[in-house]
Amino acid sequence: MTTKILEPPSDSQALVRTVAFRLLLSRSEAIGVEDLAAKSGIRLERLAGLLDQLDSAGRIRRSAAGKVVGSAGLSVIPDRHEIKLEGRRFMSWCAYDVLGVFGALGANGRALSPSPPDGQTIVVHFAGGRPEKNDAVLFRPDEELMGCCENVYEEWCPNSNLSASHELATRWAEQHGWSRPGSGRGL
Repeated sequence: MTTKILEPPSDSQALVRTVAFRLLLSRSEAIGVEDLAAKSGIRLERLAGLLDQLDSAGRIRRSAAGKVVGSAGLSVIPDRHEIKLEGRRFMSWCAYDVLGVFGALGANGRALSPSPPDGQTIVVHFAGGRPEKNDAVLFRPDEELMGCCENVYEEWCPNSNLSASHELATRWAEQHGWSRPGSGRGL
């Protein structure tokens, strides 16, 4: 069996993800396909195919009704990591997305993230998009994993986590077969 390599998103896919992210952020609720088509300028027929491709690759998430509930790591339904952005509650797919969302928006707030292996909740406060000093460590898989996975959400995101210490991050990485446990980075 050969492994399918996940291609980088096309320009149209990137546009859909960006528009969906912005709508999720501004509305804090699921987005209907018709609304996404109107805001992106992509015909509904074409958009349906793009959404299928993005969902299959784990780059967006949809509800059972087909509404977009997550894009580019930001989610409006329960997921792995909780984000409080300037008083509004969102979720995120992985710890790396948590940092990316706050950083890209230059936002204030906090993140609540379960630390493997014990599930201890790690709280990180952000000011101006930057994490405030704490002992948390980010473990982020190598880019190689993203290039060889079929679904970013299912295969890459569960491996990007905050840990309470470098020691816990290293132990978790070794238990999961990561050849370079030093991928853990302090915040």
